[in-house]
Amino acid sequence: MATSTLFETVPRGSIRDVLAGQILTAAVRGDFPAGSRLVVQRLAEQFGVSATPVREALAELASRGIVENTPNRGAVMRDFGPVQIREIYQLRRVLEVEAVRNACGKIDRESLERLKTDFEKLAAAPRDDAWSGRAMDIDVRLHALIAAHCGSDRLREELARYNTLVQVVREVVDNEHRAQEIALAEHLKIIAHLLAADAHRAAETMADHIRRTAVLVEAALFSNLVDAAVRSQTK
Repeated sequence: MATSTLFETVPRGSIRDVLAGQILTAAVRGDFPAGSRLVVQRLAEQFGVSATPVREALAELASRGIVENTPNRGAVMRDFGPVQIREIYQLRRVLEVEAVRNACGKIDRESLERLKTDFEKLAAAPRDDAWSGRAMDIDVRLHALIAAHCGSDRLREELARYNTLVQVVREVVDNEHRAQEIALAEHLKIIAHLLAADAHRAAETMADHIRRTAVLVEAALFSNLVDAAVRSQTK
């Protein structure tokens, strides 16, 4: 688990978000099974921080439905498995489709062309150790560009909340290359529709993209968790 060194370069106001991500990552990996009590002082010692950002992180996770605050037991981890993955991606699909529909025609052509070129270069690049990280970075850039032009602060904030969940899940399943290869081709189609100012087709392609990604991530995550369980039983 992380220690205080993780937070030395983190702006004070962001410690809560980093902690929330660390706790969520542990939950996705199975370190906090459903029903586990998340004791503030114990987590503070574990992560090398004060109790205040831990409480804030748990409150944030509770707002996302990952943690439940109970009257007698405090913060308790809720189930986090295939069903929850489907629900997260279902809501993300609704948000992303609305965002891309609203953003169509509002993003400057130069930014879209630049992203298109970067995606095309990535598609032609060798699949070395750095490729997966580059794929995630450019993926984030496209979705952030769409969110920035969706025309709604509330929609943009909700997208950010769900994208945090999605990024943690994707990191746990190691950003599996097959899923990223498929996403790359789909992102290029979305950009093409945005360049053509075709909101309907951009929204349709985004919906298909999120739906397909959810299936691939669920399969990879379930496989990883099964492998981890088998390894723990053979130790």
